[in-house]
Amino acid sequence: MAEPIAMFVGRDHELRCLAEEFGRARAGLPRLVVVEGPAGIGKTTLVHRFLEESGPVDVVFADGDEGEQLLPYGTLTRLFSGPEGLPERLAELGLDDDGAALPDPLAVGAALLDVVTQRQRSEPFCLIVDDVHWADEPTLRALTFCLRRLRVDRVLAVLMLRDAAALAGPEGLLRLVGADGTRRLRLSGLGTAEVGAMAGRLGAGPVSQRGLARLVAHTEGVPLHLRALLEEVPAAALDDLGQPLPAPRSYGLLVLGKVARCAPPVRELISAVSVLGLSCPLHLAARVAGVDEPLLALEQAVRAGVLLERSSSRGPLAAFAHPLDRAAVYRDLGPAHRSALHARAALVAEGEQARLRHRIEAVAGPSPELAAELSELGRAQVRLGAFGSAAEHLKAAAELSGDPAPLAAEAVEALLLDGRVEEAARLTASLPERAHPAVRGYALGHLAMVRGQVEEARAHLVTAWERAGAPESGLAARAAQQLAMLCLVKAEGRQAARWAERARNSPGYRFSIDYNRYTLLAGLGVSGQIDAALAATTDLPSPSSASIAELDALLGRGVLRTCSDDLPGGLADLSGAVAACGERSVPFRMLAMAMLGQAEYRAGRWDDAGLHAETAASVADDADQRWLSPVCHALAALVPAARGDWSPAEAHVAAALSASGGASVDAVASLAYACSAAAHLAAARGDHARTVEALDPLLGVKVHDIVYEPGIVQWLDLLVDALVALGELDRAELQLAGMERLAGRRGRRSALAAAARCRGGLHAARHENEPAEDAFTTGLAQAEAAGLPFDEARLRLAYGRFLRRLGRRRQAQSQLDLGVALFARLGALPYVDRCERELSACGLPRAESGSAPLMRLTPQEQAVARLVATGMTNRQVARELVLSVKTIEYHLGNAFAKLGVSSRVALTTKIQAERG
Repeated sequence: MAEPIAMFVGRDHELRCLAEEFGRARAGLPRLVVVEGPAGIGKTTLVHRFLEESGPVDVVFADGDEGEQLLPYGTLTRLFSGPEGLPERLAELGLDDDGAALPDPLAVGAALLDVVTQRQRSEPFCLIVDDVHWADEPTLRALTFCLRRLRVDRVLAVLMLRDAAALAGPEGLLRLVGADGTRRLRLSGLGTAEVGAMAGRLGAGPVSQRGLARLVAHTEGVPLHLRALLEEVPAAALDDLGQPLPAPRSYGLLVLGKVARCAPPVRELISAVSVLGLSCPLHLAARVAGVDEPLLALEQAVRAGVLLERSSSRGPLAAFAHPLDRAAVYRDLGPAHRSALHARAALVAEGEQARLRHRIEAVAGPSPELAAELSELGRAQVRLGAFGSAAEHLKAAAELSGDPAPLAAEAVEALLLDGRVEEAARLTASLPERAHPAVRGYALGHLAMVRGQVEEARAHLVTAWERAGAPESGLAARAAQQLAMLCLVKAEGRQAARWAERARNSPGYRFSIDYNRYTLLAGLGVSGQIDAALAATTDLPSPSSASIAELDALLGRGVLRTCSDDLPGGLADLSGAVAACGERSVPFRMLAMAMLGQAEYRAGRWDDAGLHAETAASVADDADQRWLSPVCHALAALVPAARGDWSPAEAHVAAALSASGGASVDAVASLAYACSAAAHLAAARGDHARTVEALDPLLGVKVHDIVYEPGIVQWLDLLVDALVALGELDRAELQLAGMERLAGRRGRRSALAAAARCRGGLHAARHENEPAEDAFTTGLAQAEAAGLPFDEARLRLAYGRFLRRLGRRRQAQSQLDLGVALFARLGALPYVDRCERELSACGLPRAESGSAPLMRLTPQEQAVARLVATGMTNRQVARELVLSVKTIEYHLGNAFAKLGVSSRVALTTKIQAERG
């Protein structure tokens, strides 16, 4: 328990640090401070003292509750319990509807970001969360989403926890806590001077310096224990160096001593509150306790220093001042008494989740009936996409079941689908060795798959498939489905399709959850059978009315359409899948968003592509989805690389290469995407040697699927261009010949256009002018027909360079003008510069380019300006880009200044003129 502010002593350094961070936040630089230390060290008191001294500030304060860790969004709903706007937003998301699936933490995080934006308008805003280690997982994920998107906001976030190194929260939160820019304050024990001041304020009488030093050494300076001893032990005893100091009574004994002095009805009310939580409506506690006069009992508990009275719109609340108070009372309850109270609480608790929690706690041992009820509820929630709640109910069912392992394996799957990898790992580790091999194999295999441990995953999943009998038919189908996805990761398309068929034909197929039709279609597609796969998808419904299996197929069809150059069809399928997949698993949503970003990149919708790929990469990191993280980061690198935004591009490429294992051949698909991204970055910089170096690992890959199949991963054209530039024409010819043969056989316009650009460059390097020109014009026709603006622009740049060097300056200028306009529209600054250099070398007068103004803006400023030009308000733009309104205002102000405009109308006119 934190001492009252009047008891606050010392901590001058920590107060200065907090004041410094608050000053930065006040100036518009959002800051995160982590205050850590053991229970009783004074974290809460320090923050309250800082707020008392900080001047005008808008503050919200909440704390995690050990007893409510399983209650989704319990901490978040306490964080904004008044009329600040978040309750209404959460109601819109369905959080207050017991029958609805829990809202996605990303959506809740966006709602929280919106409220935080509003709260900082008049005063700086402090967001304080105590006992973060006890906060529920969905709250932490939503909070992480919000904090990661603060840019130029007057916000100071303070997280208080016991040990950051032991924090078991989302991966994204752990990275935030450990980031270089985060201020971490580790509280140590108080010294003798501070303890002397505390003793004086408590009226404990004068204590000698030796007595104080002994007290500090005995308690390690923990304020909680110090205050307890100063209150309980006379000063004379503290100074009696001949007598050992008593062990500080545990915090629980202090609390229980106060409880013991209360009348029986008061003690029963306190016990009931401890069962219901850190705080609860008084009338509910009275019903559980069987107290006839609850207000009188609460009054006596408050006087005893055990409970606090708080007000709410629904009447008085009974609350403990600190979670340790509640823990002391709750743990002192005898098992029979505790079970009886939980049983009564189950009858009066508000909400099905709370009632179930009390029913679980009321059970004295295994309960097959309750386990069956919980398992059916968990499976129903899985079908609804409520994986977080499903995992909790399946875990509880496993504990109450006579055979816990099968249900625990289902809980592992739900946790993994909810993005809670570390929690799934802990549950998997607890599976008994004697569990059925199919059960252990599936849990271990699925976990290894998500962690990117491909060969380990394969071994476990094959065991699960081979050892599953009739009772484990559901796990067999799941194992086959995971093997199908694993084969895609290994670039084994035909094998992926076979495993998907096995899962589909398994007796337990109805239990299979994600990806079946996607893996079947993708497996066929990456192995060269795109047309056959597409022929099986002609009868799919619209995404809004699609079932789980149909949404899988829409995702698969969208990817195949993208890879076969049907970009309008691919964008329609993928954007529909992203819009409709709110109730799907975290991996499914991440994959859908990444594939949509890939399609948008190819179609030249780079602002959208950057947003979707960046979000997919962020989610992959937050949810520790290592199996897909390289692909997401590789796709997220493409737009900033082509635009010359080097820092984020380098960061994404580094993340992709690191997650793919560098030159590992286990996850070939990841390696292909990562190497391709590194090559795109090197090519954008004009570094031909680095381009070849980046792609060298792929030259040793022996599999065909994904790596060499046209339209999947774009890299061979980059390699040929770089080899030609380096004068290695024979090597370029060798690679190009194979590329041309397969592109021609498949009839893929994108691959044919890229091959024609390479062929033109190779002919030009050999001074074979006529075939070079034929190749460039053929490639332009293919790129224009496929609707590939970046490919077309690179062709025009290459063709224009070729024409200029032949002395055909006017024709060169025509091609280069068209190329620079396309590059400018995309924001591809390095390529604009190359076109401009070629145009300057032509030495001919030029008309003014209407695309120049927007090129002065950063990619972020361009994205904001373009959305504002559509008529969106700043708030709407903030929601679209998942940023705070303050960040939007910052970028918009920069855009106004750079473009020389002072109104939204003028900005819109300038952007429309560019498009015209």
